[in-house]
Amino acid sequence: MNLTIERSRLIAYSGLVKHIVKRGTSKIAVEVEPDILNKLENEQLKPRKHPGVIKLSRIELPINIAKALQKAVGDYPVKALLEDAKKLNRFLSKRHPPPEPDEINTKMSRIIEEINAVMPIEKTSQLNEVEKRKWQQRRDNLVRKRFSERTYAWKPIVYGPYEAIVYALGRGAKEFAALKRILQEIVNRDPDFKPNSYLDFGSGVGTGMWAVSTLWENTLYEYFNVDSSREMNDLSELILRNGNENHEIPLRNVFYRQFLPALETKYDLVVCSYSLFELPSTKHRQDVLLNLWAKCDGYLIVVEEGTRRGSQLVNAARDLILSLDNPKAAGHVFAPCPHDKICPRFSNLNDRTPCNFETLYEEPQHCKISQAYGVACYSYIILKKGLPQEANSWPRIVRPTLVRSRHAICRMCTSEGKLQEVIFTKSKHGRFAYRCAKASRWGDRLPIIIGEPFSTKEMSPYSTESKENTLSNSLDNRSTSI
Repeated sequence: MNLTIERSRLIAYSGLVKHIVKRGTSKIAVEVEPDILNKLENEQLKPRKHPGVIKLSRIELPINIAKALQKAVGDYPVKALLEDAKKLNRFLSKRHPPPEPDEINTKMSRIIEEINAVMPIEKTSQLNEVEKRKWQQRRDNLVRKRFSERTYAWKPIVYGPYEAIVYALGRGAKEFAALKRILQEIVNRDPDFKPNSYLDFGSGVGTGMWAVSTLWENTLYEYFNVDSSREMNDLSELILRNGNENHEIPLRNVFYRQFLPALETKYDLVVCSYSLFELPSTKHRQDVLLNLWAKCDGYLIVVEEGTRRGSQLVNAARDLILSLDNPKAAGHVFAPCPHDKICPRFSNLNDRTPCNFETLYEEPQHCKISQAYGVACYSYIILKKGLPQEANSWPRIVRPTLVRSRHAICRMCTSEGKLQEVIFTKSKHGRFAYRCAKASRWGDRLPIIIGEPFSTKEMSPYSTESKENTLSNSLDNRSTSI
């Protein structure tokens, strides 16, 4: 009887152990970067302030921009503007790039095959001319219906004066927060970078210009904004003038154009934010990106919505630039990837999770309806001209850190181009690694080196494997004695 109970307990416990071992991520060896570890041990640095953390609370618009936005609204009804802003945000969050000719042809071929199975052409031989025309009309209507149901009906967005105001109220604070969070990493990691010139493709109402001017206003002497909408450019300039056309622009040398300049002028910082969805084809997007990369003399930043489609466009831009063979056009990924390899999110075709990040932002006072803050979800890539000067090996946290009792779970993208989950505990990984992980958030980097899994010899005698082996050996001994 006792032997039966012991065997039942062992079977149940083995099932539990298998479930635990399947995750097994607390057994990954982790070491804190030696320089960082030395500072932590000497109390020169606190774990919650390690260099991989980008500590930004809810990001607010600059006061002058928020006031200028309020003035720019003028006599428009604010409630109607905010309702339309919500609709615009919902529409853009579901935006797809335009379908390519090959994609359209493939879908059409599949639909025609389906229709042929239901309405075979052979039946027309039994019909007279009038019946044939009706039959063909029904068939064509069915093809068009199925094609419209399965194909995204892309069309360019036209922004007039009213639509520009709606965009500014609904998107201004959100895009500013995302760009500020992205640019802050350059400030933190490359403090010697002091851009003198700035190019913004798809500048919209000027959110990129607002962000860069808060960080490098003293060194920037040229802001070159490109947007196909004249109304967007006019509103952007009005906001810079604090909502009054007679005021001077506080920034130096601000220019607006509706097309990219043909001159081979170089810019230290080039931004393409929330614009790739508006380009009519893959070829057009590639031409624009190559043009921007040719004009870049420092950093190129590409930002899109944090959806699967937005993440795909950003990844395509990343792959395009990294695939260039010309040594003069060489570049590397600065952020968020700690590698130049294939993105692990897209190497696995079954993984539909986008590579995206989040940041909180404060809504302007005149835009608040229910909650005082919003969440900006975005996908981005920062590419830097030239070969990397130092290894970018710190893993990036790509999902929210789960802080639990006596452990913290981090899902990270590593320098090996893989996604790795590690369950940090003080006993397994040390006090400093655990506290650094506990203090880090989605989008931060961890100053650690990820090694191989712990060997069984290094494991604690109270680990799950040790318990299983002890219980198994005990049961075997009892079986032998019986």
